[in-house]
Amino acid sequence: MRRYLNKKNVKISAVLSAILIGGMAYMTGCGSGGGGGGTTDPTLSKCSTPIEASLSDGQVRIGGATTSVELLNVADTNWTLYNTANELHITSVDTPLSETGVEVEGYIHDIEIVNYNTTTYALLAMGQEGITAVEISDTGVLTPRPELTVKVNYNEDNITWTEGSGTIVPGNSISSSRAPISSLAVYNEGNTTNPSWQLIIGDEGYGLHKTALENFFTHTLDTIDSTLKIDDEVYTLQYAGESPWGGPKSLTLVGEGNDTKIFVAQGFMGMGIYDTDLDQVGRYNHYIDTSVTEDWFRTLDVSSDGTSIDSCTGMPDYTQASLEINGATKTPWANFETLGKYYYDARNIDVATIGGRTIAYIAYGMAGMVAVNVTGYETATARSADCTTKYNFLDATYLGYVPAIPAHGPDDRLIGGSDSVFSRQGAGMLKDAGVADVKVDTASDKVFYTDHFGGLMVVNDATNPDSTWHGPDAPYDNDINDTVEHLPSYEFVTSYDMNVSSTVDEALPDYTSELPILLTTGEVGGHGNSLALTGSSFDETDAVPADIIMAAGAGGLNFIEVYGTVPTYDFNVTKHFATTDEIGAAPVGYDAPEISVGHAAGVGTYDNLLYLADGPHGMMVWKVADESCNNIPTDQVRLVGNTLQSENSIDVNGTVMYPTPHADEVVVINDGVTKSAMVASLSAGLRRVNVNVMGTEGAPELLYPTSGDIYEHSIEETKVAGIDLEDRVYDVAVRGDLAFTADGLSGVTVYNLNETPNIDNNPVFIVDNIKGTGEDRINNATGIALWGDYAFVAGGATGITVIDISDPSNLSIVKTFQPIKWEDANAHNADGVAISVKVVGNYAFFTYDSFGVLAYNTADLINPVPHPGTEMGRDGRYDAAGYLKLQDASTYTNDLVAGTDFSEWGGGASGIDAVTVGGKTYIYVAYGDAGAIKIDWTDAANPVLVDHANTAGSATDIVVWNGRVYVADGAGGFVLFQ
Repeated sequence: MRRYLNKKNVKISAVLSAILIGGMAYMTGCGSGGGGGGTTDPTLSKCSTPIEASLSDGQVRIGGATTSVELLNVADTNWTLYNTANELHITSVDTPLSETGVEVEGYIHDIEIVNYNTTTYALLAMGQEGITAVEISDTGVLTPRPELTVKVNYNEDNITWTEGSGTIVPGNSISSSRAPISSLAVYNEGNTTNPSWQLIIGDEGYGLHKTALENFFTHTLDTIDSTLKIDDEVYTLQYAGESPWGGPKSLTLVGEGNDTKIFVAQGFMGMGIYDTDLDQVGRYNHYIDTSVTEDWFRTLDVSSDGTSIDSCTGMPDYTQASLEINGATKTPWANFETLGKYYYDARNIDVATIGGRTIAYIAYGMAGMVAVNVTGYETATARSADCTTKYNFLDATYLGYVPAIPAHGPDDRLIGGSDSVFSRQGAGMLKDAGVADVKVDTASDKVFYTDHFGGLMVVNDATNPDSTWHGPDAPYDNDINDTVEHLPSYEFVTSYDMNVSSTVDEALPDYTSELPILLTTGEVGGHGNSLALTGSSFDETDAVPADIIMAAGAGGLNFIEVYGTVPTYDFNVTKHFATTDEIGAAPVGYDAPEISVGHAAGVGTYDNLLYLADGPHGMMVWKVADESCNNIPTDQVRLVGNTLQSENSIDVNGTVMYPTPHADEVVVINDGVTKSAMVASLSAGLRRVNVNVMGTEGAPELLYPTSGDIYEHSIEETKVAGIDLEDRVYDVAVRGDLAFTADGLSGVTVYNLNETPNIDNNPVFIVDNIKGTGEDRINNATGIALWGDYAFVAGGATGITVIDISDPSNLSIVKTFQPIKWEDANAHNADGVAISVKVVGNYAFFTYDSFGVLAYNTADLINPVPHPGTEMGRDGRYDAAGYLKLQDASTYTNDLVAGTDFSEWGGGASGIDAVTVGGKTYIYVAYGDAGAIKIDWTDAANPVLVDHANTAGSATDIVVWNGRVYVADGAGGFVLFQ
C-alpha cells in the first residue's frame, strides 16, 4: 500500500488542472510489485492501520506451480507423482483422484523413483534445500522421511571472469553448502547379483556430483560441513562475465551399467554428454552451430567473430568479454549475454534410437524443439585436457526443429528497433517461454513436447526431422523489418509459417495447425511444462487411461487423451487437478473454472481484500479478513472475485468481457465513488477493472475491463506515434486522474484516466511518454514511485531515473545513473538490474535483483548529477545513504539469531514495502529464492536485519497490511504470514 497523492507538493500544469479539479482528486492505491507496497490514507482504506508485522509466526501457502511429473508402478498399480510447489502428490493413472499431498522443505524441481532395501522412495531435488526422500507404500500412501534430508556442497577455485567495468579478475572462488539441486538420476554400475547403485546429482551452481545411493540412505556426510558425501564431481560452468553459463537443468540416462551415458541439459550452453566417470564425451550448442541458419543470430560465426574463444566450450571467454566492454566491434559475448541467451536455453532432453540412428530431442526454450544426431554416443570418449585433441569426442549434428511459440504472439509483434532481451529477462515472458519438455514415442514415430504457450504439441515423423520437419509451403518469408537482423521475434524462421492462425482459439502461428504438427492444444489449465507418456498406445480412439500427463507451469495437472488420424488429431482432458479448492466466476453460459494459483507475480491490498496478479490467470481477489478488519482468518482465505481465466475476450449477448492477461501487478484506486483495480500486464498494457461490487465466499464475482478500460499504445488499432515499443507495464502510480506507468522498454507513459481510450481519441488519453536517449535512457522501467514534482523509476540495466513530472504533459528526465559498486577503491556499476522503488519519508528505497537494496536521500535524487570530481563520489554519483545485501553481512547489522549466515543463499531483491510505526521504519523485501526479509531501517545509514522467512518459491512481491505480510511467491503461489 502506498500513498499516491502528496497534497503539499502537487504542482500540475495549467493544461491539466481543470481535469484534476473535477476528477479523482483523492485517488490512492496500494500494491507492490514494481513499486512496492506502503501505507495509504486510513480514511480511504479502513484496514490500513500501520502495524508492525512479523515473519516469524508461520506461513500459509495457497496454490503453487506444477512442474514435475513422474510415473511408477507399485503392486501392479500405475501411479503418477507430481508436485504443487513443495507438496508431493500421488494419484492412480487409471482412475485419477487428487489426494492431499505431503510437504517437504523446499520446492520440488525433480522426482526420481528408486527402490532401496525393498522399499520404494521418491527422491526429490529441492533446489538450495538439497535432497529428501518420501516413502511410497503399496497402496500409494506417502510418508516423508525428513531424517534423510541432506544438502550438497560445492567449491571451485581459480576462476577468471570479467567485471562490468571490463577488468579481468583471476583467482576467484565459488563455494556453497546450499547447492541448488535441479535434477537427480540413479543407475546401477554393477550387475544383478552385485548391484552398485549410484546417484547422479545435477547442481545448477556447479555441475555434476556422483555418490553411492547408499551414502544418501545411510546419511553419510561430509565431515567438514555435514553435507552429503560426494564420491566424484565435475565442474561444468563457464564464466566470461560475472554470470556463469552451463549449470545442469535436467539429466537423462541412456544405456546400462558402466556404458551408461548422461545427457545433460545445460541451459545456455546446450547439451552435454558425460560418461559415468563424469568425463564429457559429447556436446551440442545451438548458439555456436554455424550449420544452422534458422536461429536468431543467423549467420553469426562465434569462432571467427570472437577474438578469444574457449577451446572446450566454443563460447566467448573472459578475454572476449573484456575486449567487448572496452569497445571491440565484433560482439559474440554481448550478443549472447545481453541479447539472446534465453533463445538458447536447453531444459530437457529425450533420446531415441529410431530409423537406424540415435537422435537427441532437446527442449531448447525459445529456440524450439531441436533434434540432433548423436549416433555413436555409446563409444564416444573424452578429449585431451586442453580440448585441442578430439579423440572420439562426439559433436552432435543438427537435424531439424520446430519453433517455439513466440513470446510476443504472432498478432503482438514487437514494434520498433530495439533488439535487447536482457531488459526483459525477469519478466517471465522470455525466461519461462518456449519449449519446456519433450518425450519420444518410437512405436508411433511421434514426438510429444510442451510449449509455454502452445501447451501439448505433437509432431509427426520422429525418424526424419531433417527431411520432413517443415511447413507444406516452405520456405516462408516471416520478416516484418528487413533492416533488423536480430529482432527478438521470429524473422529467422523460414521452414514454418509464423502468421497468425485463424483456426485455433488462441493467437497461435499458422504452423501449429499444419503438418508436420499433428496437435497443438493451446494452454490447458496454464502454461505447458513437464509431461509423461503413460505407456498406453497412441491410437485413433479416445480411450482411458489417458496417453499424456502434463503439468501446467501456472498450476495444475492434466490427463490428456490424444486421438485421430493424420492430419486431423484432437484431444480430450479426461481429468484436471487444480492447485486450490476454489471455483471461480465465469460468464453466463460458461463453465465455472477451477482456480489454480501458480504464477504469483504481484500482490496488493485494499480494505479487507487481497488482490493477486497471477500472470496468465489475470487478477484474483481474496477475502483475508471480515469487513471490520478485526478477524483475520489466515488459514480460511476465500476467493471473492476473478477476471477471465483466459487470454481471450468473450462476447456475451453483445457485452464484450476482456481478460487481464499476464498480470504482473495490481494497484487499487478509489475516488470516493468507484473503486478500480489497475492491472499492469506484461503483454497488454494497463487495464482498469471496476471492483466496486465483489462476490462472497463460494460465489465470486466475475470482474472484467470493458473496451474503454484498456490503456495500450502499441497495438495497430490504437498505435500512438512516438511510442513505438511494446505495451509491457510492470507498475503504476496514480495521482488524481493520471496513471504513471513503468512501461518497460517504453520508459514511463502517463495516461489520462478521465478519458476513455478508443481508436478515435488516441491522442487524448496519452498525456505523455518519455524513455530518454543516450546517458539518460531508461533501459526497462519496472518500478515507479511519485514524490512531489518527481517520479523515481527503477529502470533495469541503466539503473535509476529521476523524472520531473511538474508538468505531466511535458515530462523531463533529471538524470539516470547507476549505483556505485566499490571494488578495490574503484567505482563500478551495480550488478544486475533495478527492479522496484518505494518512497518512505525523505528516502527512496530501490531494489536490485543481484545487488541488494539501496536507500537514497530524496533531496540528493532530485539534484542534477554534477560533474565528476565533486564531493558526490569519484565519477559524480551519489553514494547511497544506506545499503543492504542479504548475502553480505558487512552491509547490515544482523539482529537475528546469532550465527545466522546468508552468504551462501541465492535470491535477489525484488518487491518492497514499508511500515512506519512507533518512530521506527520497517522495510519488507521479497528476496527471490531467499524468501522474505524484514529490516529496521530507521537509521538510513545503518540497516538492521531483524526477520527472515524462507518460502517455497521465489518471492517477487510483498505487501504489509494491518499487521500481516503477504507475498507473491512465483511458482510457490502466494503466502500469508500469520
